[in-house]
Amino acid sequence: MLSVIGALSVLARLATAWTVKAGKRWARPAATVMFLLGTSVGLTGLLTKDTSGATGLSPALGWAGMIPTLAGVVAVALLWRKPRLT
Repeated sequence: MLSVIGALSVLARLATAWTVKAGKRWARPAATVMFLLGTSVGLTGLLTKDTSGATGLSPALGWAGMIPTLAGVVAVALLWRKPRLT
C-alpha cells in the first residue's frame, strides 16, 4: 500500500510541476489540494491505531511518511508568494 501511495505521489508531483511550468491558472490551487491530500495520507499513517491499540506503523516509519510534507509546504508557500519586482 505504501508503494502505491508513493507512486501516486510522484505522479501527482510531476503533474503539478508540469502545470506550474506551463503557466496554468489552476496550478496553485491544484498544488495546494495535492499538498493537503498528501498531508492527510501522512497523518493517517502516523496516527492510525491497530486493533491492539498500538499504532499501525512504527513511529519511525510514520514520521518518515511525513518528511515529504516538509518539501510540500515549502513548494506551496513558494507558489503562493508574490513575485518580486526587479
